[in-house]
Amino acid sequence: MSEIYKYDNIDYSKLNFSKPEKQNNIYYSEINYDENPFYLLTSKLNILSNINELNTNSPSIEFEIIDKNLDLYDAFNQIDDKIIKTTYDNSFQWFKQKIPLEVIDDMYKRLTKPLKKNKNPTIRFKLPISQNKIICKIYNQNKDFIDIGQIKDDSSAILILHIRGIKFMKQQYICDCYITQMKVFIQKQNKYIIPDECLIDESFCTQSDEDIIDEEVIQENNIRKTKLINQKKSELEKLKYLQEKINNMDISINDL
Repeated sequence: MSEIYKYDNIDYSKLNFSKPEKQNNIYYSEINYDENPFYLLTSKLNILSNINELNTNSPSIEFEIIDKNLDLYDAFNQIDDKIIKTTYDNSFQWFKQKIPLEVIDDMYKRLTKPLKKNKNPTIRFKLPISQNKIICKIYNQNKDFIDIGQIKDDSSAILILHIRGIKFMKQQYICDCYITQMKVFIQKQNKYIIPDECLIDESFCTQSDEDIIDEEVIQENNIRKTKLINQKKSELEKLKYLQEKINNMDISINDL
């Protein structure tokens, strides 16, 4: 891969645009940065999309720019403005007519959405596909390759975007960019690992371990026996007392 440019270290004067050429039903203008492919590294973004519900024909992911990182938001704003201004400045050369700036601005679909009060900005990027398969590289925080289906809710990611060109269509034109790599930070979950089989082997137990267990059992038995003996003693004493009462009553009756 060519050089990667961090979002907060972009010289927008180095963005270059080729004259649009017809490709099937669209016109396409290629973008480069200082004569190199324009690969842009983002800050960490929250993943808002449900990965299990991606559009299989044209998959894309919506992200939240976290902690009000307006530097990243501003970077994409400046890319949008650069595209609009370049298209306006070159409209006669490219399309053989001078198109008003207002028309060009209205036709362009911006990468960024207008800011909302007390809400972090969001932005959406598409995933490249080939033969109905997503082909961008996805890694976890340990730099292990993972499948896109392993991305969980409440994850975040750092992206490398390829800002490739401008697509001019009949009703609108857009910045053609896609995610070429993702480093996903999956939140760790506390999980108990409980084996199904018994892992305690008799060889692990020493004689002293067995003696301790036996001693505990003996002590418990002795306590129970003591309680039973004391209980029986108490019952015998009560019986003895009652017997004496009965005997005394017999003596009193005989004296009458």
